[in-house]
Amino acid sequence: MYNTSHLFRWIASSNPTQPRNLERSQKTVTRVAHLTDPHVPSDISLWRRLRDMMRLHDSATNITLELSAISNELSQPFRKQRELYTNLIKKSLLGLHKLDVDHLIITGDIAHCGLSAEFLEMKAALSLTGWWGDDNLTVIPGNHDRFNLYEEINSTPMEHFFDVVSSRKPRQKILPGGLALLEIDSNADRVDDRRYMEQWLPNTMGKIYDETLESLSSQHSEIAGNRVLILIHHHVSMDWYPRQASRDLGGLMIPAEGVDDLVDVAKLTDPDPLILHGHIHNVMPPGYTYNSHLVSNPGGFAENLRLNLIDIDSNQDIIITQAQLR
Repeated sequence: MYNTSHLFRWIASSNPTQPRNLERSQKTVTRVAHLTDPHVPSDISLWRRLRDMMRLHDSATNITLELSAISNELSQPFRKQRELYTNLIKKSLLGLHKLDVDHLIITGDIAHCGLSAEFLEMKAALSLTGWWGDDNLTVIPGNHDRFNLYEEINSTPMEHFFDVVSSRKPRQKILPGGLALLEIDSNADRVDDRRYMEQWLPNTMGKIYDETLESLSSQHSEIAGNRVLILIHHHVSMDWYPRQASRDLGGLMIPAEGVDDLVDVAKLTDPDPLILHGHIHNVMPPGYTYNSHLVSNPGGFAENLRLNLIDIDSNQDIIITQAQLR
């Protein structure tokens, strides 16, 4: 077998008795890879931002938006090394085949500034490495994906590039091996449910709508008997990452609204659903639980170069293993 240690290194496992390697066990029926927040960088030039800010007729709001845009752009660690970062993404995606992964899940923020070029770059990487297609890939929209953050230029919506769900309209997907995915857009509706401060930080806060819960409840019988993976972008708890970030952003980084109700709906099918999310770039321990339910967030890929492997065996037991790209 190919030595995967050349590509990834083992970090931790939700089961401390498991071997400290990334090889797929013979007991594994389905292996899913969970990657989140790649934040593919853009080509937005900062000099143009500064030029726009100097316009005398610009309002204070527009200047604030430009400052937010500059801050957002500078926060991408690979902004000046776009080609290198794309190659790292391709290396990881190719490595997933060596790890015998059956399905790839990305829980949002594919793009960094919500621009078409960013979506196209990630789509090309997925296509070139053999992960494109509904059978191989599931993508959930993040707040950086859903909206053209801070930009006045027109941009094509994410739906033009990726088959993703929308707010209030979830979707269910059943994978081989008895695994059901609940695809949920946890971004708040900025038209009907716009919140204070979100004109500068769009959809930093997540929300699960009643219509989403009703839709999932009505489709419960279609996935009965499967293990359930809840796929959302926004985080569900705060006790695993430094809370200073929440205070710095005026409380915007609190957990998604309605998560407990979502878990209750998922428990109609699976008494112990697994929650996969992103949004917060801190690395979550693979054995972390929220109200006794396993939760997975390997952290922002652009910053940590980490992903999680989720193995489901013939007894429908789940083990999460964290790996890091070398």
